[in-house]
Amino acid sequence: MTTESYGPFGCVVAAPRGVQPPRRHTTRDDQFRDRLVDWLTFMVPMFIAELRNASDEELERARTDALEQIASHGDDLQYGGKHQASSRTALAKAFAILARADGGVTALGVHACLRPHEGCPGLTWGPRTTPSDHTKSRERTP
Repeated sequence: MTTESYGPFGCVVAAPRGVQPPRRHTTRDDQFRDRLVDWLTFMVPMFIAELRNASDEELERARTDALEQIASHGDDLQYGGKHQASSRTALAKAFAILARADGGVTALGVHACLRPHEGCPGLTWGPRTTPSDHTKSRERTP
């Protein structure tokens, strides 16, 4: 295990999808999946930071609570309902807990980890650019 770290929020990115044929139309499931990926990439880093210094007992309690919530109300998570917010929160906490494992976690179109590792989408996900890179490339192009 390496001592390097991605910092207090870890690394949470949309996992690259395999080559897929173009869709003729967008389905409700596609819209849900896209919104869920966006939501998880926003919320999981917050829970990584929140749980960063948690004791083993606190992590076990958070894991158990998330597991029970998702198992009991997973349908609300996807289709809406009385427990939708708490179920989505539980899912984000579960990702934050699983991100602690070597190699992190990749599921539901999201990758989360705490440390750089081989094959990490956070390291290989396209070229890293800054706003100044875009400005320079426009200046060079005739």
